[in-house]
Amino acid sequence: MNDPTFIIIGAHKAATTSLHYYLKQHPQVYLIPNKGEDILTQRKIKSIEDADKYLEQYKDATNEIALGEVSSVYLHADGVAQRIKHLFPDVKIIAVLRNPADRAYSHACFKKKYSRKELKELQSKLLELTNFIEPGYYYAHLTNYFKLFPREQIKIMLYDELVSRPDYFIKELFTFIGVDPNFEVQRDRIYHKGKLKPNLVTRLTLQLLRSNQQLKHFFQFILKRILPQLKQLIDQIVEPPIPPLSVQARRKLIKIYQNDIVQLQELTGLDCSHWLNV
Repeated sequence: MNDPTFIIIGAHKAATTSLHYYLKQHPQVYLIPNKGEDILTQRKIKSIEDADKYLEQYKDATNEIALGEVSSVYLHADGVAQRIKHLFPDVKIIAVLRNPADRAYSHACFKKKYSRKELKELQSKLLELTNFIEPGYYYAHLTNYFKLFPREQIKIMLYDELVSRPDYFIKELFTFIGVDPNFEVQRDRIYHKGKLKPNLVTRLTLQLLRSNQQLKHFFQFILKRILPQLKQLIDQIVEPPIPPLSVQARRKLIKIYQNDIVQLQELTGLDCSHWLNV
């Protein structure tokens, strides 16, 4: 069976779904069919023999140069670094890191649609929600990988670069996994944006569109074929983006992540000092 040549290990809410979409377009890349199964988190996979279930995910690979998986949880999941090292010691490891304060807030918002009032309450209680806070201790989690894998097998990338210089980011990623870096991907999708809870008028409108197929198809045609700009505007009205993290909440989050960020810079050589700004 084919072994993976690269694994993206996270971080959660750092564009892993978008990266899966981009990588899947490249003709020299084979990705396992179902993102999100995170098979290597299963404790029962402890030996090469037990890994058969995982390797079956690559059975349809043909002439692709790079075979891999995109996970949002391998970075912080217990025991995964050791499991990957035991099973695939030569695999390349990629981590995409996002400002941990923004990541925690985005993670919490993604789990549930909130009203504006609920979002204010969420921001004040965010530090108490350890399941959203813990994945952002990047230094602590990456140390497990740097202890097990040589540095040349690890690539640490920043979410900020993907947002500000997507073409450069994608080319760097393709170069690291050994495929043609000049292949151009379509970047026409944005995944998992946080959304506010729809109000009553919005819910009734959506219910009408869902119940009337002709009306629904008409609006889909107009929005998709004729007025894409209007679609974007309507999306922002019907499902407005979540409000930014408050200064007070951000300050508290930065305080708990500060030491980890400083250590992360020393470990990786990356400049993450802007994450410390309120």
